[in-house]
Amino acid sequence: MEIAVKIIKENKDGSANAEVKFDKRGLEVLVQWGIVAMLTKAVDEYKVRPDEAEISIQPSSKRAVTKKTTKKK
Repeated sequence: MEIAVKIIKENKDGSANAEVKFDKRGLEVLVQWGIVAMLTKAVDEYKVRPDEAEISIQPSSKRAVTKKTTKKK
């Protein structure tokens, strides 16, 4: 596996321009770790905290759902 990072230019704001070279296995590793990082961030961001109400994310339906109740005799 090969992943090589070469700093081309350091900018005044602290960022840098870089060149990244990698082989096929390096690409696989970078993508896998990128996906893991995104999922971890999403889980942390959408985690239900004790002081918050639970949020349910569900696909919307075009039909209205009605609940029928029956009277007890």
